[in-house]
Amino acid sequence: MSSRRIIPGIPAGRRFRCLVLAALAAPVLAAGAGADPLPAAAKRLHDAVTGVRGLRVEFHQIRDVELTGEEIEADGFIAFRPPGDFRMAYRTPEVQEVVVSGDSLWVLMPSENQALRFSFEPGAPGSEIFLLFGGGARELDEVFVIVQEPWADYEDALLLTPRADDGTYPIQDIRVVVGDDGYPRRLFYREVTGDSVVFDFRPAERNPENIGDLVRLVLTPGMEVHDGDELQGSR
Repeated sequence: MSSRRIIPGIPAGRRFRCLVLAALAAPVLAAGAGADPLPAAAKRLHDAVTGVRGLRVEFHQIRDVELTGEEIEADGFIAFRPPGDFRMAYRTPEVQEVVVSGDSLWVLMPSENQALRFSFEPGAPGSEIFLLFGGGARELDEVFVIVQEPWADYEDALLLTPRADDGTYPIQDIRVVVGDDGYPRRLFYREVTGDSVVFDFRPAERNPENIGDLVRLVLTPGMEVHDGDELQGSR
């Protein structure tokens, strides 16, 4: 990316809970579609997400903090409704949400009674979770070179390497494990800070009847709304 966007107002201890903050709010890079055929696991992912009307997935997240050596855990769920309604809601260790709605990305911090709104362009390189569960493997292939290779105890894990990277891409060593049902089971990546993050995804619920409620942006009465782009520019 030409610049690495960090969401202002979120202390470092909280920022870990939102993988998609820097990712989904990042500027779009030109990236050519991949010419190579999809590896088997990536094809399985592509076929699974094609034609869905909505998805709901529970997750457990573990972050290993390089600076302090601590391990921080979090739980929540992801909901997606094509073509672009997305919500990532953390329940623990603190309630916090990232919501994509139209051309906006919202960061909701109920404990501070604040919300940040950022401009959003769908398909921004770096939006790993958004692409994994909503964009489909073909869109993922436009952003990343996808190689299937053994990793840890997984024989057919996927290694994602950004097609366009000027040296400022915010995460590295992106590994995805795809389940037999075609949906992601594990996502691992390492940030440029040295922190490593693992997402373990539960089996996906396909086409839930209440998907509209699951992806809906809800601003509580009296919540302070700030222009994230403006705050970012003032840094």
